[in-house]
Amino acid sequence: MNFQRQIGLLFILLALAGTVKAQRGMPENVGKQRLSANPQKKDSKDSIVSIIHVFNMVDGLSRPQRVQLDTALTDFQEYKPYYENNISVQNLGNFGTAYQSNQFFNRKQYSDFIFLNNHGAYGIWPRTTDYYNTTTPYTLLQYGQWFNNRPNGETWLDVLHTQNVSPEFNFGIHYGSIGSQGQYLNAEAKDNNLSLFLSYNGPKYDLWFTVGHNSFKNQESGGLLRPTDVKNPDLKPENMPVWLDGANSKMQNLYASLSHQFKVGSWKEVKEENEMYQKFVPRVAFMHTIDFANSQRAFTETDPNPYFVFSNPVDTVYFYGNGHQPLINSKVGTTSDLATNDKAGETRVTNTFRMKVLESADRKYSFGKQAFIGNDLIKVYYPMKGANDTVGLTQSHNITNTYIGGALYRTEGKFWSWNAFGKYYIQGYKFGDFDISGYVEKPIRTKRDTSVLHIYGRMQNETPDYFLQHYFSNHYKWDNSFDRTYNLSVGGYYDNPHWHLTTGADYRIVNNYIYFNENAVPEQASSEFSVMQAYLAKEFVAGGLHFYNKFVYQWTTTDKYLHLPEIMFRNRTYYQTLVSQVLHVQIGFDFHYESSYYADNYNPATGVFYVQNTEKIGNYPWLDAFINLKLKRTRFYLKYSNLGEKFMNGGYFRTPTYPEQIATMCFGVAWSFYN
Repeated sequence: MNFQRQIGLLFILLALAGTVKAQRGMPENVGKQRLSANPQKKDSKDSIVSIIHVFNMVDGLSRPQRVQLDTALTDFQEYKPYYENNISVQNLGNFGTAYQSNQFFNRKQYSDFIFLNNHGAYGIWPRTTDYYNTTTPYTLLQYGQWFNNRPNGETWLDVLHTQNVSPEFNFGIHYGSIGSQGQYLNAEAKDNNLSLFLSYNGPKYDLWFTVGHNSFKNQESGGLLRPTDVKNPDLKPENMPVWLDGANSKMQNLYASLSHQFKVGSWKEVKEENEMYQKFVPRVAFMHTIDFANSQRAFTETDPNPYFVFSNPVDTVYFYGNGHQPLINSKVGTTSDLATNDKAGETRVTNTFRMKVLESADRKYSFGKQAFIGNDLIKVYYPMKGANDTVGLTQSHNITNTYIGGALYRTEGKFWSWNAFGKYYIQGYKFGDFDISGYVEKPIRTKRDTSVLHIYGRMQNETPDYFLQHYFSNHYKWDNSFDRTYNLSVGGYYDNPHWHLTTGADYRIVNNYIYFNENAVPEQASSEFSVMQAYLAKEFVAGGLHFYNKFVYQWTTTDKYLHLPEIMFRNRTYYQTLVSQVLHVQIGFDFHYESSYYADNYNPATGVFYVQNTEKIGNYPWLDAFINLKLKRTRFYLKYSNLGEKFMNGGYFRTPTYPEQIATMCFGVAWSFYN
């Protein structure tokens, strides 16, 4: 979508925000019927208070959970979504391309289609969709770009609009776009996502629905031919040769998700602020969830076996390895007759039926209970070699799974909250798999504040994904018979807001781990290993000076299957002040560091990271300078990223052969409208 169309979308949404009257009903009033009221009391339009409640669906899209609306100024300058929960990330240097968290316990599964997860933070998914209940329409517009945005610039846009039609019914739209040309050749990224969502929360019936589309289009450069070119002051980034020309990947995901439940209970009289209400108290719910996803990754290229001839000494090096022969088409093609046209995809429909006994806030020892049964219908497809080396023929396979499970939970208690969950597959591809997890969260109240102690555990026995077992393309093929992977995880954290302190630890035992080996194909580890992390985050405040520090230590018993930086550190130092009683100002710098380690290579043909043991990355201070401003409902940042490149050697790569962007000035702004 070009810039003019993006701006047009903004105006349409702004116009839409003013067409619907504000709703005076409060979310807490859903399920109440007024019995008596003061007839002289009337609300006026000017008396409407904007109240916004935000929640998302957890526990398999079965239960809403409150989340905070993000209006904070602190960290506003960190606009790249993969840094939301990470302090160290491996990426390809350009915003919108593949990435991987260096914090092992933070590696998320956004989609059941494994080829999408390295782009997950750029998208909108049913598991990450936020639902709203608002008393007035709410719109959030966010925009950012490099100051020098032509011809190799970076632009991002995010638009959210939501409003209530009635106190019970809310709908909204969320659009995101990333357009990043990149300073180096053939590194362009064009990512777009669009979602529509709605929710209805009535006395006896609840519904949450979302439908959307994610698209990630990336040029694939293969990295620099000569990585040492970055040290040559006479070479500009756009003049440094890269491996691939005419290679592209495109990932798409169309999804729809519906969770709805019918509640059974009774009405009771309650008195609030001298008014009597009939309030519906639900006791039992019958719930159905249907989740649909159609996902695909395509990789195309004109040259199926690119090579480079080194003149000193004379040597020919092939990108996919010496002696490699493409499996479907070995002839050089054109833009209209591609040599490689690999497509792999998955269509999935999941239905789950639940019966829930709901916890009741009016009962001291009440807790929630649920039992469920569900089924997956899955179709996978990927290329095959035709009789005449035909490109584009596909083979497909149908997979089914049936599972049962249950959960016990307490989420409304003041003394503690807890959850116990179990799931077992009784039929299909995953027959015999299980997932057991639980946590306990204990608030610790003092005169000053409330801190939280959280402890969790999880045990999983899982059949490897189909695409780790079977795959065929122009460059790679495998047919594996891997054993189930086993994971046992325990951990916890302590959070004290008054002390600005969070500390925790995680530990995992992994058996039959599957990784991509040095040949970029899946392999199963032959031995068990463990991974541990400990972390400490602490902010010191002295007047207007803020010193935020987070330290992460990682340790693993293997150096063959998994490479991680041992130490990661972030420091955010800034001075905050209030100008003329209206303008909030933060000025400071942001510092990221990870110790050196054998960072994974990246494979453009499959879009995955794979282990290597020849080149270490890291041991470099990534430094950004920033200014954050907030005036009423408008936030603004000005940021100079990778400032260390101006006066320090090293730190050119986060992934081997893929250089990081050189020092760049950028800015961004966010506007909120909610009355």
